Amino acid sequence: MSVNEKLMRLKELKAEKIALQRNMLEYKQKNRIEFFNTPPNPGPNPKQSMILEAFLDPQFKTLGMDGGNRLGKTTVLTLIGECVMFGKYLWDGESLLGLFNHNQPRKVRYIGQGWQDHIKAVVIPELHKWWPQNRPVERHGNGVITDTFWKDVTTGSTLEIMSNTQDHKVHEGWSGDLILYDEPPRREIYVANARGLVDRRGREVFACTLLNEPWIDREIKKKTDKNGRPDKSVFWVSGTSYDNVGFGITREGVEEFKEKLTEAEEQARIYGIPQYLQGLVYPQFDRKTHLFDWFQIPSDWLVDIAIDVHPREKQAVLFVATDSRNDRYICDEIWDNGDGTWIAEEIIRKVNRNNYRVNNIIIDPLSKGDSNNENTVFQKIFTVLSRYGYPLKVASKDKESGILEVKKHLLGPNKRPSMFLLNNCMRTLYEIEGYMWDKETNKPVDKDDHMMENLYRICLLDTQYFSPELEFYEPSYQEDNRNAYTGY
Repeated sequence: MSVNEKLMRLKELKAEKIALQRNMLEYKQKNRIEFFNTPPNPGPNPKQSMILEAFLDPQFKTLGMDGGNRLGKTTVLTLIGECVMFGKYLWDGESLLGLFNHNQPRKVRYIGQGWQDHIKAVVIPELHKWWPQNRPVERHGNGVITDTFWKDVTTGSTLEIMSNTQDHKVHEGWSGDLILYDEPPRREIYVANARGLVDRRGREVFACTLLNEPWIDREIKKKTDKNGRPDKSVFWVSGTSYDNVGFGITREGVEEFKEKLTEAEEQARIYGIPQYLQGLVYPQFDRKTHLFDWFQIPSDWLVDIAIDVHPREKQAVLFVATDSRNDRYICDEIWDNGDGTWIAEEIIRKVNRNNYRVNNIIIDPLSKGDSNNENTVFQKIFTVLSRYGYPLKVASKDKESGILEVKKHLLGPNKRPSMFLLNNCMRTLYEIEGYMWDKETNKPVDKDDHMMENLYRICLLDTQYFSPELEFYEPSYQEDNRNAYTGY
């Protein structure tokens, strides 16, 4: 081969390489879902990764991601919806077939908000963006807008788009495998659609910025099982707009948007804190961090017990254990009706049943009542506990300092929690997640706060662990105070 022929061949090879690169680039642009997790694409942001990974676990029937605007919520819904139709995550080949209990084509329903301002402007463009062009699809509209029904020709799976503005009766009568909620649905819309998942034991995924939808927080995000404990079939993550910086948006863009918002809007739209939760006393509490499965408290841990009594409501008793590292575990509770004698007897039953090493038992100062009355709640509880050698102490009234102590334990200066809640304490979980500041008085709302009263009072004790052996050599806090009450 001559020199000229070699040069010509090199030019041809170079041209072929350029054409191949151009074709590959064009292919990637038209089938970007296949390269979602491939550099130079940034892939999923941390919150999206958590949802996509959790979706592979069949135990999760309800999944959700709430947070600030531009967190990538619509994108993750679209990816899940289309991949369920395809039967796998196209970017890594992870099969989704085993997540459902049948081999029929999948049926997906996508619930958006208004037809024009949300579905046409946001949802449908996102579906087009991620649908691979090399995959045949049939589409048609609903007479209002186009492309509200998608059918994957290869698998026969379908995706139907519905609106949260429709009458809830229009949503009934459907059955399918997956419902995707882009932004919060009305409750009647949710109920109508949820019925459609029963036959196929389907799943639901929420992606929303919660502004004023407390029912979703209580009934979906913090759903409980039939025993009143957190439902383990629910997986939920929360994020801020900043979680998506570097994955499609810039910090500068977020900052510019933030400047246009009021303080309340900033909390909701940037940091994902709903308006109805912006007054939480303990926003530091997070189930993923603080909530543990129940376990038997070791017999050497110190257990403090606080009692909050009310004549017309259920009685509240809280048990908090302190381990050798001085970490606290809210380990038990009593929430029921009864008089002072009943309260004391229930405490003794729990102490004996669980072999608790009792450190202090404290009670609401108001329980003393009239000092001339020998039949107060305090006296009834004191009488029973004294038979077992347990003194009863009046708790502190310093609520402000107590709340600060609770916050310090939920999230310390080193960002490490030192207090945790066992999942058998469902009344305490209910209260700590809903304990609010009163906007007018700047004090905690005097409602659903009985365990919270107990909690701050126990934290003010500042219990420090000591070995059981030391009880025989130096007086415990309990012994120091025993004589103070025998003459009451």
